[in-house]
Amino acid sequence: MAAGVPTILATTMGFHRGSRRWRPGPIFDFAFELAGKPQRPRVCFIATAGGDQPASVSGFYGALADTDVRASHLALFDMPNVDDIAEHLSAQDVIWVDRGSLVNLIAVWRAHGLSEILRECWQAGVVLAGESAGSLCWHAAGTTDSFGPKVAPADGLGFLPFSNAVHYAHRRTSFHTLIGDGVVPAPGYATDIGAGLYYRGTELVETITDRAGAGAYRVERNADGTVSETALEPRRLR
Repeated sequence: MAAGVPTILATTMGFHRGSRRWRPGPIFDFAFELAGKPQRPRVCFIATAGGDQPASVSGFYGALADTDVRASHLALFDMPNVDDIAEHLSAQDVIWVDRGSLVNLIAVWRAHGLSEILRECWQAGVVLAGESAGSLCWHAAGTTDSFGPKVAPADGLGFLPFSNAVHYAHRRTSFHTLIGDGVVPAPGYATDIGAGLYYRGTELVETITDRAGAGAYRVERNADGTVSETALEPRRLR
């Protein structure tokens, strides 16, 4: 199964990790729906941004253990855990990218040729999705704390021609400054914790949320260099 058009879910949500065992949030059912509702969806978890920590990989498998999902993961440290990365990823219905360092993620992916592989998957209808760094990575650029506590700009893969900010309550001021100074592309899109962006091709078609009070925003640079922010009405998934 595959999405009818290239599809990306760029979010600040995903697994609920507050208990000893992770639980999948409703964004996963939405991703499976967009992938054509396969009876046993294939999902590959990529945790490069967190250094392929065993605890994250274990949390992923534990969250989906009692479901019909055919779960797998791609690890790149210390070496790839699959023989053919392109073949493995192209066979998925959904690729989920976990949170962590955007800068490290992009550097390692480019070294392993994942930029081209993921673009081919996207164009073939594999749903690309993820949380935090897994949201930022699909955009032209975004705000990151990869270099330390101070928020800084960093490049993504550029599949989407916009900038992106996650954890927006903490990054609103920085994002506005970067947009206003022309450091990152405008318009940009931002999400609070619990919200996400649904793109068909390179068009934002819907914003979504898995909890009350979580918002999404469009941020634009005006001709005089000031910045305008427009709240987008999200749809509650569950």
